[in-house]
Amino acid sequence: MLGRTHIALGLTTALFTATFIGISAIGGSLDTMALGMIVIAALLPDLDMGTSSLGGKFGILKAHHIKKLWLLVLIVLGVFTVVYLQETPIFYGILFVLLLGSIFAKDFAQKGYHVLRNFTQGMVGIGFIAAAYFYQQPPLVGIGIILLILLLSKHRGLSHSIVFVLLNYIIVKSITTFYDYKDYSLLFTMSMASHIVGDMFTRAGVMLFYPFSQKKIKFPFTIKTGGKLENLLFFATCLLAFKLIKSL
Repeated sequence: MLGRTHIALGLTTALFTATFIGISAIGGSLDTMALGMIVIAALLPDLDMGTSSLGGKFGILKAHHIKKLWLLVLIVLGVFTVVYLQETPIFYGILFVLLLGSIFAKDFAQKGYHVLRNFTQGMVGIGFIAAAYFYQQPPLVGIGIILLILLLSKHRGLSHSIVFVLLNYIIVKSITTFYDYKDYSLLFTMSMASHIVGDMFTRAGVMLFYPFSQKKIKFPFTIKTGGKLENLLFFATCLLAFKLIKSL
């Protein structure tokens, strides 16, 4: 499913849960931070895919920016070659290499983007763990571990499993307890669970019981990602989410 559909579905599921259990059970109100956590939870399972809505936030440079920089470097090298190496025996060889570089610029940019994005996510994860150690903030270790684990996870593998949902519930619960903040761990978990259930309606399915089983689980009836049925689901959940917000 598309990121926007996951957000709408996550908000609807979390708000419905808040209505069902009673808003007083989670501190009396849903603030901006709570809504932000719900949105992050709805997108978090796709962080194992660098091109997802949330995963792309770690991309310091987008692929098209890298491509432009790469082509600029090739042009500069080309001018240098023509001006200074025209009379040398390696002149045509260098021009040929530069030509190949321009032909495969798109592929280079895509790989460069993923390397840079993964490096950034890894450094952020290590940063959280280091901050937890040096500033004695134990719950931050969980955030760092999640970021690092998702670098190694297959798409729709661990990140789309029951184990991952339970792990994140424990981490969010520990954070809210440690900092004595409103306990939104249940809403966070329900939003994340909605993402997994949503992807079970797609043809690819999810590894729901990973790492115990790598079998893809999906519903008998599936919908096409970005298709008419998903668009209908998106608008329906948006309307329901707005209605639930007004009722809280």
